[in-house]
Amino acid sequence: MPTWLITGSNRGLGLEFVTQLSQDAGNTIIATSRSLSPSNLAGLKALDGNAATLHILECDTSSPPSITALGDQVTALIGDTKIDYLLNNAGVNVASQQTGLTVTPEAILENMQTNVIGPAMIVQVLEKHLGRGGVVMNMTSGLGSMSDAKGAETTKCTAYSISKAGVNMLTLHQANALAERGVVVVCVDPGWVKTALGGEGAVMEKEDSIRGMLGVLRGLKAEDSGKFFAYDGKEKAW
Repeated sequence: MPTWLITGSNRGLGLEFVTQLSQDAGNTIIATSRSLSPSNLAGLKALDGNAATLHILECDTSSPPSITALGDQVTALIGDTKIDYLLNNAGVNVASQQTGLTVTPEAILENMQTNVIGPAMIVQVLEKHLGRGGVVMNMTSGLGSMSDAKGAETTKCTAYSISKAGVNMLTLHQANALAERGVVVVCVDPGWVKTALGGEGAVMEKEDSIRGMLGVLRGLKAEDSGKFFAYDGKEKAW
């Protein structure tokens, strides 16, 4: 009966993770949302009657105090229970039109705050709930792959790309730090998915992306820690 914690669960890929996982009565899901306003939670509330046990907590992953508060809320909710799968899904793509010649400090900082500092702090405040056999997934992007970027023609999403390269490096450091505890830490590229963040031109349905990623996560072995995967399980170049 695995326990899952998924950040940024009120829409997009996060909501699809919860949608698919909620079909299984064996799952306990802790879904976080930046805000608990009714309009923000409509999608999650619609899943409340599904088979899984679903808890909804507030967490703004751009806010260190909000992340610290989440750690306290999770401990109050589950006690000493381990989190089997911690999915750092929440992310932003701020100022996607900016290029390497127009990118602003503000755009870089805002992307880094949510996409890198957020996952770093989430793991820190939930560390005591991570144990042998547990999995941490940091959602990344092909835009964070330097190998992919070297041969790409696109010049947009500069700040976002920088932040996703940063979360890839964070993944390696978290994997090293959690190795003795037997926790597997990976980063996964969901593909170019038809969501609000994916934007115009996206080619993949969210159902297919999440189904693939869940297959990858459930099949991970100890030796996979610190790796960069695509949604279909293929290892990607850094």
